[in-house]
Amino acid sequence: MKTPTEFRAVIRSFAVALVIYLTALSEARADKLVLVAGGPGGDSSTTATTAKLNKPFAVAFDTAGNMYIGEFEGCSIRKVDTHGVISTISGDGKPGFAGDGGPASGGKFNLIHDIVIGPDGNLYIADSSNRRVRKIDLKTNTLTTIAGDGTSKASGDGGPSDKSGLDGVASLFFDPTGGTLYLSGFSKFVRTIDMKTGVIQTVKDLTGGRSIALDSKGNLYVAGGKTLRVRTPDGKVRVLLDDKHTGGSNLALGDNPKHLGIDAQDNVLICDEGHSLIRKYLPAEDKLVTIAGTGKAGGSGLGGAADQTQINRPHGVYFHRVDGMIYIADSWNDRVLRIEP
Repeated sequence: MKTPTEFRAVIRSFAVALVIYLTALSEARADKLVLVAGGPGGDSSTTATTAKLNKPFAVAFDTAGNMYIGEFEGCSIRKVDTHGVISTISGDGKPGFAGDGGPASGGKFNLIHDIVIGPDGNLYIADSSNRRVRKIDLKTNTLTTIAGDGTSKASGDGGPSDKSGLDGVASLFFDPTGGTLYLSGFSKFVRTIDMKTGVIQTVKDLTGGRSIALDSKGNLYVAGGKTLRVRTPDGKVRVLLDDKHTGGSNLALGDNPKHLGIDAQDNVLICDEGHSLIRKYLPAEDKLVTIAGTGKAGGSGLGGAADQTQINRPHGVYFHRVDGMIYIADSWNDRVLRIEP
């Protein structure tokens, strides 16, 4: 029979072994970055992982599982079906404005910054340099403008959104009910569109920013400069992150963060383009963590651990609520990636 001292030694040995095992298991399950779309192939390639992309800035999914990619410099909307086949559904690769009222295949855009799928199943596009929000009805394949008349001065509050002037449009996000579309970007304001009436309004007492997102509770997040702010449903606005409040990180947000996303726990996903990182802000802990990228712009390490894989100036991040994975528009690497467990 073992003495108490010997027994304690066995327990300590077991505890050490358990820690080593759990550490190894954790490392073995480290999230990795894999390629979803973008490669060396030409425009004729039909395989998403080989087809060439031109500065993808945003990703969205429809309820059937098809992925849509908004190309900034490519001025096009690409579709990747559930078999990994890619096609262009709108845009010809050249900047312009055309196609309203006709088939999406005849559409022309001028620097696409964001895309979202609405509760109606249609695709909404931040056609930034045309200062418009465009819509593709994915059932009829018809292209229309739902907001913006092409002028650059903010105007039209209380009236139809397609007769309004937009001082900036780079970020789109639907509220939790799906009844209101929020838009902002390169702007002093955050605007809203009532999807039933088509009326546009300006959110009062809230400075705009490059990117916006809303969580399931209706908290509105705005990123601009080196700051992340939130407007709570009661109308109060407070700063969450800036040069002095870094969420426990030794690295403050880079200047002018790009798109925001919301995960299943209502954490805020942030494209920290300036540092070539994807970061996550945990409101419940007031904590900022890195989930992808090394902090050095590049393209190496694909297939490895997400935080050891280089990305290059990411502009889009999307949490897919069906598969539970995060998709990244790795913009200056001309590819779309996915974080997998």
